[in-house]
Amino acid sequence: MQNYAITHNLTPFISMQNHYNVLYREEEREMMPTLKHFGVASIPWSPLARGAATHPVSVRTLRSDNDRWHDTYLRPESAKQTVGRIEELAKKHGRSMAQVSLAWVLSKDVVTAPIIGTTSLDKLKELIDGLDLELTEEEVKYLDAPYQPVPLIGHA
Repeated sequence: MQNYAITHNLTPFISMQNHYNVLYREEEREMMPTLKHFGVASIPWSPLARGAATHPVSVRTLRSDNDRWHDTYLRPESAKQTVGRIEELAKKHGRSMAQVSLAWVLSKDVVTAPIIGTTSLDKLKELIDGLDLELTEEEVKYLDAPYQPVPLIGHA
């Protein structure tokens, strides 16, 4: 579509809202390289995996008990391992798991501005306070390592 727009003197795409977070990375297969190639910004939604990347797997929340999509992120054993690593890095940095998960998303060069949704003003302030957290390349790789491809999640 970019080539069509350019060829026909139309405005090409400048950004894409895609589903992307530390527990669901299927966009890395094709979309992220394509966005990077064409200079299109990624504005991912659900960067905190509907809360699944913000608390230990053993902790149940109102959302995890009532959101049918929440637990889909945690089905693969590799996701549970990733959440454990997020918790470990959060303790190391003296930060929340949400801040570490957001820092992971922001570490990806094609990501411009994740779309954040929170359940309270306090949680939003927490995320804003964590914007100064930059994970090292080794820490990003540490969070990346357990990931195993999963079936694409459809949205009906």
